[in-house]
Amino acid sequence: MSDMKCMMLLVFGGLLALPNVGVAEDVEHGRKLFQQLCSHCHKAGYDEKFGPGLGGISERRDEKWLHGFLQDPESTIQTDEYAKTLRESNAYNLTMPKFREMQDEQMRADVIAFLKTLN
Repeated sequence: MSDMKCMMLLVFGGLLALPNVGVAEDVEHGRKLFQQLCSHCHKAGYDEKFGPGLGGISERRDEKWLHGFLQDPESTIQTDEYAKTLRESNAYNLTMPKFREMQDEQMRADVIAFLKTLN
């Protein structure tokens, strides 16, 4: 085997051995997604609109919870007391929809990165 092939195998094999470090977040893309999907019902501050204000959300809920809620709000509401309380206290009797875009891990990570700036 040539030296070049050996080097490529070592590099590629080393990349496979790396732990899963997740996806790199893009705050600007998250801001755009927030404007496109979320801002109709949520404010970036603490005031309510149709849904709760999202200022400080990353201080109230951890990243795992945010990923789960963004991916499948209804399932989270069924299994999480905080989510259930949010739903029950909504003056408009609304439940957050399950967005196609939020099924993508990268897009969720980008939105969460933007939400973290709202603290």
